[in-house]
Amino acid sequence: MAKLDDAFQVSMFDSLPDMAPPETVEPEDKKPIKAAKKNKASLAPLAAEEAFTLENFLPYRILAGAQSISRRISKVLLDEWDMSLAEWQVLASLSREGAVSVREVEPKTLLDTVAVSRAAKRLTDRKFLKRDVNKQDKRLVVLKPTKKGRDIAAAIGLKVMELEGEFLKGMNVQDRIRLSQLLKTLS
Repeated sequence: MAKLDDAFQVSMFDSLPDMAPPETVEPEDKKPIKAAKKNKASLAPLAAEEAFTLENFLPYRILAGAQSISRRISKVLLDEWDMSLAEWQVLASLSREGAVSVREVEPKTLLDTVAVSRAAKRLTDRKFLKRDVNKQDKRLVVLKPTKKGRDIAAAIGLKVMELEGEFLKGMNVQDRIRLSQLLKTLS
C-alpha cells in the first residue's frame, strides 16, 4: 500500500485496484472529450504548490539557468577575446556555415536582425569577418569569416566546450544525453 506522503499517490484507492469501481463504456462521441481531459491531466505543472510562484515556474527556471550560463560565457568572452556573446554567436555560426547572408544567420543564432548587424559590423572592423555583396541579389550582404575569424572561433569553441563540461560536471553521461533530448523537445 502506498504511503500517505507518497508524492505520486492520487487517491487512497491507488493501491487497491480490485476495489476500484468498474469502468463504464463511453459512447463514441464522448471519447475525444475524455482523451482531452486525460491529456490535460498529464500536462499538469511540475510545481507542487497550488498557488503560482515564479521561482517554481518551469519556463522561468529554464530561463534563469540559461541566463546564468550566458553570463558566465559572456564574462569569459569579454575577458579573453574582448567579444560579446552576440559576436561570438555570429562568428561561430559563420565559421560553420561559410559565406551566408544576415537573414540566414538570424535563425541559427537566435538573434534579431539588429543584433546580427551590430555584431557583424564589429567583427568586420576587427577583421574576423568579410562583407560582400550577394552576386544574385545586390541588396543582400554576405558575411564570410576570415582565416583570423575561423582561428578565433576555433579557440573560443574549445573554451566554451570546456565551460559546458563545468556546467554539467554533476551529471553522468546518461543524464547529459537525457538533458539534451529533453531540451530538444522543448524547442
